[in-house]
Amino acid sequence: MPRLPLFRRGRAPRQETASIAATAGSAASAGTAATAGRRDAAYLAGRDAFSGAFGDLARARRNWQLVAFGLLVLELLTLAGLLRLSLESRITPYVVEVDRLGRAVAFGPAEKLARTDQRILVAELTGFIRSVRTVYADLAAEKDLLYRAYAYLAGPARSTLDAYFSRPENDPRLLAAAFTRHVDVESVLQIPGTRTWRVQWTEREEPVRPGAVRQSAWEAYLTVAVRPPATADFIQVNPLGLYVTHLTWTRIARAEGARP
Repeated sequence: MPRLPLFRRGRAPRQETASIAATAGSAASAGTAATAGRRDAAYLAGRDAFSGAFGDLARARRNWQLVAFGLLVLELLTLAGLLRLSLESRITPYVVEVDRLGRAVAFGPAEKLARTDQRILVAELTGFIRSVRTVYADLAAEKDLLYRAYAYLAGPARSTLDAYFSRPENDPRLLAAAFTRHVDVESVLQIPGTRTWRVQWTEREEPVRPGAVRQSAWEAYLTVAVRPPATADFIQVNPLGLYVTHLTWTRIARAEGARP
């Protein structure tokens, strides 16, 4: 007959107590996890609500900042354009033709030349040579000639003329006490392919006291540049904006004339 195992007294209650404790611990852990899950869900829900409520405000503020910056740039460009327009001359010159009695026959706005006419350059250079080489006995008239001549000088040509007139034998104010000089320009030709012009003229010197009249032939090479004037003062003295930038001249012949 089989023999049944014997159980020790007091062991079964301990196992039941351990099982009950394990079950309670599992329930507590599950409750804690559930509570933490609910807290996380509440945090995520609150964050989403905050982002939805204030995110739109942040984006709207950024958009308005961009719009304000764009308007500021547009305002600065407009101000720069208005400033440039205010600095530009808007005077429209008119040409008026009058008859012998001074009555207007025809008039209209002067049109801007697409290219400076060669004849105008020839006339301007002719006037320059006459102004810089003529010697008048009247010092006021001589001063006016030199003033008009210097209005056509720029760059090295001005320094060259200053050095020339600084010598007493070339000072027209001193020469006027001995003789007067008349200039007759004979030729003004442009050297092809350059901005240099060759000018030929003759000079007639008549002494203040009785004496022989002297004549001489001269030749000059002038390098020019055209810069339209920007102010009314320059328009009055040099309307075309023609400037002599380099200047050299020499006497090529001289002859004694008869007594006046």
